[in-house]
Amino acid sequence: MRSTNVILLPLGGVLVSGTIHNMFVGNLFPPASIHSLEFNDETDSLTLVKTYKADSPHAWISFDHAKKNIYGVSVNASSIASYRVTSPTSVELARSFPPTGVCTNTTSAFIEAMTSPPYYVFSAAWPQPCGMSYSVDADGTLADVLDRWTYTPSSGVHGLALNEVDGQQLLYSADLSGDLIWTHAVNLTTGKVAEVGRLGVGGTGVHPRHLAAHSNGKYLYVVNEANNSLAQFELSPQRGEAVKESVRYRLIPEKENNTQYWSAEVMLSPSERYLWATARAQRDTTNHGFISVFLLASDGHIIKEMLRVPTTTVGGWANAISPAIWSDEYAAMTDYPQGYVQMFKLDGKIETEYGIEYTTATPVSKVDIADGGCCANVIWYS
Repeated sequence: MRSTNVILLPLGGVLVSGTIHNMFVGNLFPPASIHSLEFNDETDSLTLVKTYKADSPHAWISFDHAKKNIYGVSVNASSIASYRVTSPTSVELARSFPPTGVCTNTTSAFIEAMTSPPYYVFSAAWPQPCGMSYSVDADGTLADVLDRWTYTPSSGVHGLALNEVDGQQLLYSADLSGDLIWTHAVNLTTGKVAEVGRLGVGGTGVHPRHLAAHSNGKYLYVVNEANNSLAQFELSPQRGEAVKESVRYRLIPEKENNTQYWSAEVMLSPSERYLWATARAQRDTTNHGFISVFLLASDGHIIKEMLRVPTTTVGGWANAISPAIWSDEYAAMTDYPQGYVQMFKLDGKIETEYGIEYTTATPVSKVDIADGGCCANVIWYS
């Protein structure tokens, strides 16, 4: 990141002026690639820097706590990979190994790393319902499998979120086909996980896909793929498990038919004041997807849906939204099969009784990566 001119806003938003920010994005399908990109927040320009050969196509990639490594899970059930970040724009493969035990021959869907010691890493797979935990070497490279666990026979876990509640490290799982939210506790000595609870999401066929946890340990946000909604769940203050759905918002206009959409992603802005969520249009339609941004209170509860705007294309398989780590105003969104990364910026700033709000989000730049496999999700390096 090549600037230090930082302005902190009183309500937690962060603006960085005239900075080059780096990010990586993986390919969802072949060719197996990881792409390095740069974004200039002064000119709002986005550039593809270089493309690297990957171990396999990755459904999801994530950083370790220090951003010295990228972890990737495979869509073709071949491997879990660990890449060393050698510069803000370059990576190299450090290790790759196949899923083992109950996770053999599964399609890996998600990977997430702890941000505090001992920095364990967790993956989820579907349709075979299983999870794995991993230890890491001193440099952050994936080392050993510590635990493997299953869900129910009808489960298909698609998303994970980590959070610490009252000193306990917790792992949340979005069970898409089982219509459940799982809570597991992590043993910080052994890396093994134990079920704390499971909660239905309000009927069959809702299909919770991805989730995000607020750092204060009170709320969990879940995007439901099939009924195109965002649900807020309250967490137990004693055990940290999801115990009750307190509010649900529709992610597509009321006039739209649910069957023509399948919602995709939910992520928090860096200050946790705004919550971004996306809905993809089904691949066989000509509809556009949607981006929604929600306004959160300081304790994490949703105050209201602040805005909803259409995306520029259908969305297809992806529509993975990745809020910038350096500003509440920016987010990167991917699209497969169109093959691009696009930057959106919050606009129409107003002062309300709740503080700073925005009335819309505008696409400001886009880079096409038309190799036939891009793009899965973006992770921000700087």
